[in-house]
Amino acid sequence: MGGKKRVNLRVTVAVASAVLLNGTLAGLLQAQLLERFTNPVVNVAIDHPPDMGIQTDRIVFGPATGECSDDIISAAISRFVSNDIEVIDRANLDLLLAEQNFAWGGRVDSATATQLGRILGPSVMLVIRVQRCATEQKRTYDNRKSGDRAYTVYFSTTRAYVKASVQTIDLTTGRIFGARNMDHSPERRNRSTEGYPEYPSEYDVLDMAFGNVVRDLHRMFLPWTERTELVYYNDKKCDLKSAYQALKVGMQDRAYELSMGNLERCKQDPKVKPKTLAHAWYNVGMSHVIRGEHEAAIEAFQQAAMLRPGTIVSEALADAQRSMELADSIQVLEEQTAIAMQERELQETQAQEIRMSAVLTNDDVVAMVEQGLPPAIILKKIETSECDFDVSAEALSALVSAGVGEDVVMAMMVVR
Repeated sequence: MGGKKRVNLRVTVAVASAVLLNGTLAGLLQAQLLERFTNPVVNVAIDHPPDMGIQTDRIVFGPATGECSDDIISAAISRFVSNDIEVIDRANLDLLLAEQNFAWGGRVDSATATQLGRILGPSVMLVIRVQRCATEQKRTYDNRKSGDRAYTVYFSTTRAYVKASVQTIDLTTGRIFGARNMDHSPERRNRSTEGYPEYPSEYDVLDMAFGNVVRDLHRMFLPWTERTELVYYNDKKCDLKSAYQALKVGMQDRAYELSMGNLERCKQDPKVKPKTLAHAWYNVGMSHVIRGEHEAAIEAFQQAAMLRPGTIVSEALADAQRSMELADSIQVLEEQTAIAMQERELQETQAQEIRMSAVLTNDDVVAMVEQGLPPAIILKKIETSECDFDVSAEALSALVSAGVGEDVVMAMMVVR
């Protein structure tokens, strides 16, 4: 495939050059195509932060609507649980809210989210709506020729269509994020030269679509790793090639060390051309990207762009800036979550103190007797208050000695 791509590139550039041999457009076209397709590439694993900028230990599944929503949630639960995320499904959610006598119609605003957070603890709620879940089967054929032999290939194709949206609600801070849309239409195809084959299973193709949705959910809330091809320069000057070769065989730390040394070598050599120095800065930036050091990567890419602007370095810089923004948003949300949890703990402590101060004790009863309140009023107060009485033998003797009547003491023993 690589060889064919290079041949096509040369043909494209040749045609453009022939049409506009001395024109600026031809030169720009050549430069852009050459920059994109003729530079050395390596296949590496890049770690990404969660796309939503949220990291959570608990996912709560709220109301779900649409055909196949239960299938998607079931697959998502398996994925989250396997990644050590606690999951509360809708059935358990309803039980927990019922235990707290929390009446909820399924709609969530910031105030409701905060109330749910007090009950459920720090967590993220997902509200899934499926707009389409369907399959389509189609038969086609293709007349072909091999030498003198003509033949027909028959195809039976099954395609799934799953379109859904996911609303994210941070129950700790009460923040409601915009809905994320997911649209997947995978297909499978059977072929035969002896008539139409059977259709691939609709269930298998739907499972593929569900898997794509679950992958999107994973990337929203969990760090994820992607194998990708990226440009990494291998100039002989300044020995950039050594770092390239190290990265190509998976020695990422070694490639980083060599790239840092190569950059210093380039900076100290007065004969080095700006292009090579830009490549050295770019390699350092890409090594920082691989290590997840986005701020340092941005600085290196900016240096490379000043020396030699181009599509490759500008796209790398934009990607690093987006990753930096995601990392910053995670930090901000973590700080907001910590503040919200502290405020919640303070509110709960204050509420507990208020409840404790309102609890009726032996001392309160003795105080009311000493103030001369009638027994009927004291009995009514006991009946309508939260009480925490000490009814041990010693405490009962002290109550009688303090002048508390028998009917009041009996009432205290009943409610405790």
